[in-house]
Amino acid sequence: MSQSFIRSLLQSNPANRWAQTGRHLSMGAALLTAAVVFGCAPQATREANQQSYEAQLANHLKETGATMYGAYWCPHCAEQKEMFAGAVEQVPYVECDPSGQDPQPQLCQEKGIPGYPTWEIDGELYSGTRSLEELAELSDFQSTQSP
Repeated sequence: MSQSFIRSLLQSNPANRWAQTGRHLSMGAALLTAAVVFGCAPQATREANQQSYEAQLANHLKETGATMYGAYWCPHCAEQKEMFAGAVEQVPYVECDPSGQDPQPQLCQEKGIPGYPTWEIDGELYSGTRSLEELAELSDFQSTQSP
């Protein structure tokens, strides 16, 4: 019985095997095409633009000398940082609490920081959490993309 099975495999039509392989390749190509098409959906493009806007704003704030003053334990500071998403590392930040990482409490005291977060933009202090739109307006940021 096993010899007849092996014989049938050896004598099978090679064209049938190529046809099956071709079907598998066609199915793979169709799946790849679908992944590319659906991966470039408007929602994905819009999200990429938002991140790009956040990074542009963070870079602008850095280039213009703007600074966010805060404390590691401050929930409003965490909320402000979350608005920048992946660009948060680019946001100029000064830690005011002596127990925080790389603290500069003396600078915060010299600047007269009234609460957290506080933004210093063009020499003016702005207390409280600010939207990206407010920060853009306060710092004269211009972008072709919207937040």
